[in-house]
Amino acid sequence: MATRIGFRFATSYFGLFGLVGVIGLTPILLAGLGIDTGWASVHRMLGLARPPIQWTATHLLGLRVTSTQVGSDSGFQWTALFLVLVIALIATVIWSLLDRRRPCYPRLFAWTQVGFRFVLAIAMFYFGMAKAIPTQMPFVLNRLVEPYGNFSPEGVLWSQVSVSQPYEIALGVAELLAGVLLVIPRTATAGALLCAVDMTQVFLLNMTYDIRLKTVSSQFLLLSLFLLAPHARRLFTVLCSDRVAPARRPAPLFTSARANRIALVAQLVTGLLLLAVTGVQNWRQWQHPAPELYGIYEIDHFSSEGYARDPLLTDELRWRRVVVDRPFHVTDPVVLTIQHMDDSFEIYGGSIDPARHLIDLHHRIALGTYAETPVRVRLTYWWPGPGLLVIDADDYAGHRIHAYFKKLDPQAFPLLERGFSWVQEQPYNR
Repeated sequence: MATRIGFRFATSYFGLFGLVGVIGLTPILLAGLGIDTGWASVHRMLGLARPPIQWTATHLLGLRVTSTQVGSDSGFQWTALFLVLVIALIATVIWSLLDRRRPCYPRLFAWTQVGFRFVLAIAMFYFGMAKAIPTQMPFVLNRLVEPYGNFSPEGVLWSQVSVSQPYEIALGVAELLAGVLLVIPRTATAGALLCAVDMTQVFLLNMTYDIRLKTVSSQFLLLSLFLLAPHARRLFTVLCSDRVAPARRPAPLFTSARANRIALVAQLVTGLLLLAVTGVQNWRQWQHPAPELYGIYEIDHFSSEGYARDPLLTDELRWRRVVVDRPFHVTDPVVLTIQHMDDSFEIYGGSIDPARHLIDLHHRIALGTYAETPVRVRLTYWWPGPGLLVIDADDYAGHRIHAYFKKLDPQAFPLLERGFSWVQEQPYNR
């Protein structure tokens, strides 16, 4: 009885969670096929779901819903997850009352295993490919000139992973391997086991570095454990004893052998297609070229209204450095960061016109977020010599400024110049 009730609840809960997750990932999968029109439909569905979720958050959970943000730990997502739990509990009670005499569900169990394997495999392909093709944790030039004490815990983890691309790729390959094993019926148990290991690490990092993916990673960990539950005794026998594990004969999806062979081919083809689509989507993001002026520039001379400004730490207008970087997760093609004398940052999204030597800043980006506020700032630039840059603005914060820069070599920073050494006589722990 307990097993049947547990199966009904898990099927209801993970079925709803998997459906919502697949709908959320559909625009990303479509983008891998070159179709960039999926987000509008998802946003409409989220808009329809917002009123009941917002009411539940306000009156039952004491949470504030400020957006329909999913794939994070937003109030909207936590409340949606709570409602999925409530609906699953209600569905379990109704199912148990209406179907209380059925002794087991071999065929339904087989189909739910296939569905949940693919829900988990899609997630592993998506997150794994974002690391194997390093787009999830990109290296950000700002981190080379930002004081370590200003980093958030998430910023520390992102920077630590991004500085070692082989490590990030290895993390992604482990998740991709779990997804591939999940797709193949004969190796699905090994895939669920590897996925449980991967997600345990991810969940632990999310909890200890305060990363806003706690809901997502915890659900994928629970789903991988649910897939492993039927094999718990056999795994215990293999890992913790010298006895032989008994063979398991799962119920087939169909009664016909031919239909089962077709189902196997369909699973393999679908898995290969999902892997390819996520790969294409991340490869397109990875292929973005470095923007014009990409690099770190340090101020050598700064003036406003034609008068030089001394490098005083109390000067709120004077710049210290300018960093031009790739856009990563913002809408503009270029990110320009201004570091002031007190090491504070202003981050802007914009575009560069190399033909006219213009930098147009369109958005100011809130520190530590990707929230964009529209602005209109125009800078002009030119090169007086190799490794030198001049930036002028007729109106920056109400001032006419002139700035003269020297370009810094990112590889000269200790974080990047060290490289790898087999032989080390002394520790190099700066």
